[in-house]
Amino acid sequence: MTFRPNVLFIVVDDLNGWIGALDRHPDVRTPNIDALAAEGVLFTHTYCTAPHCNPSRASVFTGLRPSTTGIYHGEELGSRDTRPWTLPEVLRSTGYSTFGTGKVLHGSYDYARAKMAFSPRAQWSDTHNDLDLWDEFVECPDEPIPVGRPLNRLSDPLAGGQELQWFSHFDWGPMQFAPDARLPDEEVCERAKEYLHRSHKAPFFCAVGLYRPHLPWYVPQHYFDLYPLDSVTLPAVQSDCLSNVPPIPKRWVDQIPDHERILQHGQWRHAVQAYLASVSFCDEMVGRLLSALQSSGHADDTLVVLWSDNGFHLGEKLHWRKFTLWEEATRVPLVIRAPDGAVGHRTEHPVSLLDLFPSIVELCGVDVPDGLEGRSLARSVAGLPAEDHPLPLATWGAGNHSIRSARWRYTLYSDGEEELYDHSNDPYEWTNLASRSQHDAVKRTLRPAIEALLEQESAARRN
Repeated sequence: MTFRPNVLFIVVDDLNGWIGALDRHPDVRTPNIDALAAEGVLFTHTYCTAPHCNPSRASVFTGLRPSTTGIYHGEELGSRDTRPWTLPEVLRSTGYSTFGTGKVLHGSYDYARAKMAFSPRAQWSDTHNDLDLWDEFVECPDEPIPVGRPLNRLSDPLAGGQELQWFSHFDWGPMQFAPDARLPDEEVCERAKEYLHRSHKAPFFCAVGLYRPHLPWYVPQHYFDLYPLDSVTLPAVQSDCLSNVPPIPKRWVDQIPDHERILQHGQWRHAVQAYLASVSFCDEMVGRLLSALQSSGHADDTLVVLWSDNGFHLGEKLHWRKFTLWEEATRVPLVIRAPDGAVGHRTEHPVSLLDLFPSIVELCGVDVPDGLEGRSLARSVAGLPAEDHPLPLATWGAGNHSIRSARWRYTLYSDGEEELYDHSNDPYEWTNLASRSQHDAVKRTLRPAIEALLEQESAARRN
């Protein structure tokens, strides 16, 4: 580019492929996200580097894999003296003004403490966000929550221990609010709007973190009304789809038997309705941000990037939440709309969220730093044929890695067990083909990239 665009960087929490533009769920209504995709480039097969908020976001902001940073679960990014240089710091060093608000890097609401205290609000803790990254940062406000939780009646409201830990936020239902009340995401959008409408003497990087559709799925009634309960489409599930998976992912599923509990309480359709309602609430927030950008006068010179940190299961593979290396937990939306970029373009080749860092700095006219492990998507954003691109890799805990090609998903676990799924014939990954000798050539093609990560992890342990 011959000028330095502003950047509106929208990160959504736990949004899987259920947006209209990706056609992964027939009921979902996301007109604002779909309109953004129609105005820019939609990367139809985008994958996170880890199926969990913290390692995924750390990877995006450092341009490094979990196996490089050692951030696999809840580990902190580190202090300025010890952590890698981040995306906002690189842009800031070249004259960009940096602003963030909401859940950008990792943080969480303390639903467990709110439940124990019968509190009407959950407190926010921005545990992994180094505020030194930003010229200005506004944290999430506390969240209003119903006192009579859980609304779905899946857990004992007086339970403690592991029950409290895992189910204090595993809840859903419509919330009643005062007419002038705002949810945290609405407050975050208002802070972003105020920033966008300022007079800016330098190009800006504005990062906005939207919390929904992260659990709990509490949104106003009218979002639930978009999805009448009796017509909600349930995900495609095969009852024996776990019969041929290795021990490690089976333990991940068995650790929290969500699906069994949901079926026992007759809550599957209610949960899908609540997730869809939360997705539509999120879409409304995206619409507010885009309207704010338009009214600010900066729309024509601003690069808009929308992405989600990880996917989410809603019964697929008899699993809920994320925390797996299967398709539903790792596939995410990614849309990039650039000034003078391609319009209405779809890129089908699998890409990684790891590619965001080099893409943004290149599109901003900044030299791509050495050592980044992603590959710039700038050619695709311009509508040009993409160069050969490394296949996306996802990691969940040291030694467990999955690679995704256009047709295949191959996963190698730390105990040496494997999974192989043929997405041309098995889009929901019901049949593990890893033990079938006729597919050995496919595994030999995909396995070297994973073996390189295993060697990297082994070297890190030795050092």
